[in-house]
Amino acid sequence: MLFVMVGMGSAQPPHPSATAHSRDVPVLTWLIVWGVPAVAVTGTVVHARLRMPVSAVVQSLFALACAFLAVIWTRMLLS
Repeated sequence: MLFVMVGMGSAQPPHPSATAHSRDVPVLTWLIVWGVPAVAVTGTVVHARLRMPVSAVVQSLFALACAFLAVIWTRMLLS
C-alpha cells in the first residue's frame, strides 16, 4: 500500500500529446523496490528448507504480495 501511495504521489498526469519517457531513477530506489521481494523469497526458501510448512506458506504469500507491489511501483517509476 505504501508503494502505491508513494508512486501515485510522484506520478505525473498523463498528456496525450507528450511522448512517453522515464525519469532518471536512483539505483537505491531500484534496490529497495526489488530488494524487499528478493528478501521475502529468500525467507520462503529458508522456511521451506527448515520444513516449516505453515511459515513457508505465509512467507510465500508475503513474497507474492511484495512482488506484485514491486511490479506496480516499477510501472509507476517508468511512466
